[in-house]
Parts: sequence; C-alpha cells; structure tokens
Amino acid sequence: MRDLSTIEEVILSVLRAQVAPAGSRLICRELADEGFDTSESTVNRLLTGLDSRGFTESLGRKGRILTGEGRRVSDVLQLDRHRSAYFERALQMHSIEDLIDHLIARRGIEREAARAAALRATPEEIVLLGELAEPSGPALHDRLGFHRAVGDASHNKQIQAIANTLFVERLDPLESVTLTVGLRQGVLSEWENDHRVIAARIAERDADGAEQTMFAHLDATIRETEAFARSGWGDVLLQQLRKDADRSSAPLLPPT
Repeated sequence: MRDLSTIEEVILSVLRAQVAPAGSRLICRELADEGFDTSESTVNRLLTGLDSRGFTESLGRKGRILTGEGRRVSDVLQLDRHRSAYFERALQMHSIEDLIDHLIARRGIEREAARAAALRATPEEIVLLGELAEPSGPALHDRLGFHRAVGDASHNKQIQAIANTLFVERLDPLESVTLTVGLRQGVLSEWENDHRVIAARIAERDADGAEQTMFAHLDATIRETEAFARSGWGDVLLQQLRKDADRSSAPLLPPT
C-alpha cells in the first residue's frame, strides 16, 4: 500500500500496538522479534521517511506516534493480513470434503464468470479460449488455464479477484487429482468436450448457455469426485494431494 516496504509496514504495526509514543530502540527490538536484523540508525531513517509521508509524527524524545492517516493505513494492512491468513487456511486441503468444498466454491463463481465472459470477452480472448479448449495429451496446464482464462475474460473485477484466489499456482496439484478422477471414472473426454462447448457459447455471446454448461461441467466434476471417493479410492486422492503438494513451494496439506 502506497509503496510501503515490508519493514515499514511492520513499523506501522508496532506503533499501532503501542499505548504511548515509541522510540527507535523499542521499535528495533520489536522488529528483531519479527525477524528483522536492523540497527537503530536504520530505524530512525525509516521513521523519518514515514514522518515525511504523513504516517507518523515525532514527539521529540518521547518517540513516535501514528497520525490519523498512518492509523488508517495500518488498519487496512492488518485487515489485509487477516484476510490473507483466512484464505491461507481455506486453501489447505485436509480431506476429500475440503476438496469437494473447493469445487463447490468454483462452481458458484465460475458459472458467473462464464456468463460475464460471454457478454464481455474480447475477440482475442475468445480466440484464446478456443485454443485452450483443445487439449494436447493430458494438457494439465491447458485445462486449468482454460478456467483461468474464463475468469479473466469476465472483465468483472470482483469475479477476477475471487477467481485468482481459486486458481493460485499452489492449487495446481488439485487439477492433477481431478485429472485422475476423470481418467479412472472414464469421463475425461466428456469434461474436455465441456470446455469446447463453453468456449463456443462464449464465442456466440450465449450467456445463458455458457453459464449453464459451466455449472453442469463443475457439477459433474463434483459428482464424479464424490463417487470416486465412495468407491474406496478416497485415500488414493489424499495421497496424491500430499505427493503433489510436497513438490510445491507452499504445501496444500499439513504434514502427516
């Protein structure tokens, strides 16, 4: 926010937590607790910069306090951290039920994304969707890329923000799980054809058709995943999730 560095954000957070003005020595100790190895002279320099931007105010020897603007910015940053932590917990897959819940969330948002894309997609985006709807081999990245592209083509900032959360790269291993389900259940070709139909409906500017096909596509994915888990293969899915998550930089699952 406003080009604040991470250490400046932490300084604002430290000042926000104080009931009295805070000096550079106290701030330096608090920064050390947060993992920042910095000197008091560096802290003083950073505080001077925050003063000049209207976020903090010097009370001489007493130390610094937040200005009204500084407190507002710090409040927003804290809200962003809480929101980020909330999403982080939501993205952890502990069970098949969590995976199903994730797909249900996608079903809700992606039906709206498909409708909006049919109304707002540019000619270039329509071409891209048509290309992504044609798989080459397993085409794992193309399958997920298709869904990402539909969200982008919606040109709805709210939908795009939610879709970006649902399609972060750390969740790519989930696609390999649904790919396994599709192959084992013998429905992968049907799912791939759904992509072609969705792309066609968007190209035809058929908002109802695009929405209905996307909903049916994800609804089928949910049903087949549930059926696969009930057939006794649920442990296989969890093992695959853990195996794929171990290869990513941000684990989907907590260690067993």
